Amino acid sequence: MEKNYLTSILGIGLIVVALLLAFNTKSDVIVDQNGLQRNTVSVSGTSSLTVDPNKAEIYVKVVTLEKTAQDAKNKNGQISKQVMDALKKEVVKDKDIETSQFNIYPRYEYEEIITPDFRVPSKQVLIGYEVTNVLKVTTLDLEKVGRLVDVSVDNGANDIESVVFGLTKEREKEVKQQAMVAASNDAREKAIALATNVGVTLLKPITVSESSFYFMPYASRGVMMEKADAAPTIINPQKLDISANVQLVYEIK
Repeated sequence: MEKNYLTSILGIGLIVVALLLAFNTKSDVIVDQNGLQRNTVSVSGTSSLTVDPNKAEIYVKVVTLEKTAQDAKNKNGQISKQVMDALKKEVVKDKDIETSQFNIYPRYEYEEIITPDFRVPSKQVLIGYEVTNVLKVTTLDLEKVGRLVDVSVDNGANDIESVVFGLTKEREKEVKQQAMVAASNDAREKAIALATNVGVTLLKPITVSESSFYFMPYASRGVMMEKADAAPTIINPQKLDISANVQLVYEIK
């Protein structure tokens, strides 16, 4: 009886393994709506493009520190308005100046106290309130980026947090189409090569799907930490790398 019991367990285990293998095996046969089997080959295609950016986002930071939160806020507001007014004189539109970040928080320092027994404890001392206002300035005139940086700093900005070069929505759509066409051509060439090599005939594609489209805007950080000197700031944007991936499934015979 014990032998039969072990045999039954072994049989059940083999059935489970067989089912797992069946579910994890990728079939190369597709059954259409008429119940007919269609042999297929699946290929992926990739593309890599390099394009020039056509948009810049400048993140201008204004930081103020005063004894009270009200004073810090008021002073920050005055400087921020001064920066925005100067940018508008450079033909930057109202809609292209946005608040990216605004924070008010207490600022503390640690004060050391030397005691008679030579221990050195410390206590937290409130030195004031710090207000940070980050303005996002968008421009399509890339040759003017350095000028906008200088104008911002000359009018009270403490820092240029970063300058990000990217694409407008319209340009991104155009580039995406180009990348997808190139990726699908790559997939088609692979399918032709595979079919020729194994001696089958390549028919029409059954399915076409986009796996990914990706581009990373270029960011230049810490552009300006101090007031601009007489020499103008020059910022040259780098090209952007674009990549795409598609999947094609062809019928073969």
